[in-house]
Amino acid sequence: MNAAAVANEPTHAAGQADSSRQGPGTTKRGNRHVQRSESENARREQRTIELLTSARDDRLTAAERQRCRDLVVKINLPIADSLARRYRSRGENLEDLIQVARLGLVNAVLRYDPANGAFLSFAVPTISGEIKRHFRDHCWTVRPPRRLQELHSEVASAMVDLAQDKGSTPTAAEVADWIGADRADVLEAIRSNAFHSASLDTSDGLAAASGTLGATDAGFDEVDDSMERSDLMRRVDDACTRLSNDERRLLRLRFAQGRTQSSIADELNISQMSVSRRLQKITRRLRADVAGRAGTSPVARSMQRRVNVVPQQPARA
Repeated sequence: MNAAAVANEPTHAAGQADSSRQGPGTTKRGNRHVQRSESENARREQRTIELLTSARDDRLTAAERQRCRDLVVKINLPIADSLARRYRSRGENLEDLIQVARLGLVNAVLRYDPANGAFLSFAVPTISGEIKRHFRDHCWTVRPPRRLQELHSEVASAMVDLAQDKGSTPTAAEVADWIGADRADVLEAIRSNAFHSASLDTSDGLAAASGTLGATDAGFDEVDDSMERSDLMRRVDDACTRLSNDERRLLRLRFAQGRTQSSIADELNISQMSVSRRLQKITRRLRADVAGRAGTSPVARSMQRRVNVVPQQPARA
C-alpha cells in the first residue's frame, strides 16, 4: 500500500473519533447531531468490515484486494485526523501528526483481522500508539524514562479535559484522580515536560531591553567572594518568604524557569505590561529588603544589580 498517497488524500467531514460530551443543556439539535454521527459511525464500521473481509478473499485478484484496503483507509481518514488533533497542543506540527496518524491507520488496516471484532477498537489504539511513538522517538529534547513520557501524554490530555469542565487550571491532585495515578507521579511527569528547549539566544520578548534568555548579567564578574555571595543569597531567600504566593509564583516563572514575560502573560491570562509592572514592583521590594540587610560591599552591590533585572517599559502614548 502506498502510504504517501494515502496520507495526501483529502479529509472528509464524516464522523469523528471522539463523541461529543452531552451536558444537561444539550438541545434537540445537538441530540440530532449526535444521533447522525452515531449513524454515520455505524455505517462506516459496517462498510469497513465488508471491505476488509473482501480484502482477505482469495477469489479476488491482488489488485482488487489492495483496492479494498485502500478504500478502508480512505473512509477512516477522519478517525486518524481526529486522533492527531488531540496532540496538537504539545509542540509538534499538526500536519506532521496527521501524517503519523494516517501511517498508523495504514498499519491498522494491514494487521486487522475481522474475526477480532470492531475495527475501531483495534485501529484507535494502533493509531494512538504510532503517535506516542513519534513523540517518544523524535520530540523529546531531554529524554526521560518511557514511563514518564507515556504518563505525560495522559496528564496533558487530562489537564485539557479538566480545564474545559472546570473553567480553570486543574491541580495535580485533580489530574491524578482523573487518570488514576499517584500525585507524585503526575508532578514528576509535568516536570519532565521537555518537548522543546529554548535557545540561550532566544529573545526575551522585550524590544526595549534587547535581552536574551542566556544573557550574562553585567555585574557577574564582580562576584568573587563565594562566602559573602552565599550569605547574600540567603538574605534574598529570606526576603522572598515575605512575598505572597502569587508574587513568588511570578518570580519562579520568570527567573527559576526562565520564561519570557509574554509567555507568562499567556499562562496567567493577563497582559505583558501587567507582568512587567508586577515584576518591577516585586523586585523593588526585594532590592530595598536586601539593601537594608546586606550593606554596601561589592558583592552586595552586584547582587542588587542581579535582582534589578526588570527593565522599565517605555511609556505608552
